[in-house]
Amino acid sequence: MLFTDDECKAYAAWGMKKEKVLMPFALITILIYMVATVLVVMKVWGVRESDHLLFQMLLWGDWIPELTGALAVFMTILLLGPLNFILDKLWKKPAEPMWLCVVPEGGTVKVTAVRGLEGNPRTPAETYPLTELETFLNPADNTICYQKKWYRIGENTIENIYPPEKQHPWMDHPENKASGIIDVQRLMEILKGYEASLKAARKECEWMEKHGG
Repeated sequence: MLFTDDECKAYAAWGMKKEKVLMPFALITILIYMVATVLVVMKVWGVRESDHLLFQMLLWGDWIPELTGALAVFMTILLLGPLNFILDKLWKKPAEPMWLCVVPEGGTVKVTAVRGLEGNPRTPAETYPLTELETFLNPADNTICYQKKWYRIGENTIENIYPPEKQHPWMDHPENKASGIIDVQRLMEILKGYEASLKAARKECEWMEKHGG
């Protein structure tokens, strides 16, 4: 489900507040990486003057950029990882978006809601007839009805949470389930296909009974 306007504002305020703290540390990490790179290059260049053969061996392959790259990743995790975790706990990261779970069962469709990707706890299920999909699905505005409210379905991305001037690739945003269906029209087509398969199975059973199969 897409965040409401109030949820977007709360998430954006939290993300921008955390960015102000993390950005200086990110710059420090970049400086450390640059210094480490310079030191490695100077060390290798120093070997060139003292041992020409060893210098050629050191230049063999791509180990220097690989080493500096590994150092950059390690320092980023070592410095920013714990700090990011602490800020999430200290400033109470906003709740993950709700997920609506639509599951066909026999001649009905059950709709439940969960918070975040963990999937627990689930709210009480609402049951709708499989033949009346329009009562709770609206492809026109991509909404699903649950507990007498219509919810917009989609991915909560940086673009629809933060103001335009704050839409940076590194900004926090909720985890999105890539395998989840966020197109109500597609969902309706799947459910209609399921309904058609039930009708076909029912007709087959009736034919078998009629002809003594």
